[in-house]
Amino acid sequence: MEKDENIPSDEKRRLQTYVDSEDALARLLHVPEADYECVTVNSSWPDKGLIEGDVVLVTASQVARGGDIVLIEEDGEVRLGLVSEPGWLETAYGARPLSATEHVIGVGLALVRRLHKD
Repeated sequence: MEKDENIPSDEKRRLQTYVDSEDALARLLHVPEADYECVTVNSSWPDKGLIEGDVVLVTASQVARGGDIVLIEEDGEVRLGLVSEPGWLETAYGARPLSATEHVIGVGLALVRRLHKD
């Protein structure tokens, strides 16, 4: 993830899914039964523990806190970002406030990493 990277709309980086109590991954991650959006990390941000290909399970029902991965909407574009503290985003140059045109539309609830690519 490029700190505040746009997710190209022509790629399947965002998928809607419903997680129920029968899902093994949901039981392991202790996530409640609900609708979620799965967002794939575009490029690595190693110092924040994110690797390209990671999948973030995002929910719209949470309030972002410091350290959370968030889904941000701005002018019809959606991208992933990191919250340094409420109202502030983490960037490569330090924290910056959310602009008036940016809106947090989802908060990462779980992160899944594939260890091997087929």
